[in-house]
Amino acid sequence: MSNKKKVTIEDVAKQAGVGIATVSRALNNSGGISEKTKAKIMQVIDEMGFVPNTSAQSLKIRQTHQIALAVPDIRNAIIPDIAWSVEQAAKQHGYRVVQINTLGNARLELETLREIKKLHVDGLVLMPLAYPKQLESLINQASIPVSVINYGKKLTPELKADIVGLARQEGRLVMEHLLQIGRTRIAYAGAPKDKIEERYLAYEQSLRHVDASLVYFGEDFSFETGRQAADYFYSLKNMPDAIYAVNDMVAIGIVNRFKELGIRVPEDVAVVGIDNNLWATVTTPQISSVSIMGSEVGRLAAELLLKRIGSHNPPEYERVEFEPRLIVRESSVSMTQYSNK
Repeated sequence: MSNKKKVTIEDVAKQAGVGIATVSRALNNSGGISEKTKAKIMQVIDEMGFVPNTSAQSLKIRQTHQIALAVPDIRNAIIPDIAWSVEQAAKQHGYRVVQINTLGNARLELETLREIKKLHVDGLVLMPLAYPKQLESLINQASIPVSVINYGKKLTPELKADIVGLARQEGRLVMEHLLQIGRTRIAYAGAPKDKIEERYLAYEQSLRHVDASLVYFGEDFSFETGRQAADYFYSLKNMPDAIYAVNDMVAIGIVNRFKELGIRVPEDVAVVGIDNNLWATVTTPQISSVSIMGSEVGRLAAELLLKRIGSHNPPEYERVEFEPRLIVRESSVSMTQYSNK
């Protein structure tokens, strides 16, 4: 009887210089692996005499070839751009995406992390909105790799996750633009103050004094919140001459309602949003907006996660920041100015 040690999938991965997941993809003829790498792995398998046990292999490395994407609100028009990019990156690596809608609720964000095992996924791309206190500790304790799309609070260096976000506060670009074009009574229309509060802080920090009557906090980030904000500002004795909207859907709602009320945009009131989603370009007037690079951020967050899942020796956690860009359109400048840009 031979006492020769049985060759394992770990042995093959080590000899080939790749991760266990990569060996699994080669054995299962999955995507996300180059022909050169696959040939190298198959050569090592032949040389070492490895005989795969499919069921044992699957149990051992617990690979499902699925990742989860947890977003705050699928109704927000920027979310499909992000989700599409995550899905395309996943497909290129032979993975599928399970989508979770946390509703921007602190309890649901924490529940997603606590119960991630039940989803049978190999990793999680998380886009927080509520940022509950326990968020970072649960990420650090997670049984699978986590990649964070961060458009909110600063996260600590100790966080055990790859983080993709923006290099500077997108709201500052909105305020700089509105002040530059000479608007003096600038209002803010947002969701609850504790949701993406940095966008409100950018408003507050850009002004010497905040007139509380020019601040409207709605229930969410929706078109309807924008319409309600427009009604509120219209009811004031002295209306604002510009509005910084927390996102494009709120901005579009404001412009839509102002049309019905006979308020001219941008002649009477300039309106600027954030996200630069598709709907900002198909409204009349088109909405000036700050691009938060949703497609690019989503793609990279997924790529970093998949790289970590497939790595035999996980790399250092990465912190990547994109530069937000202001896109000036008709809602903040006159038609003549816009046509000359």
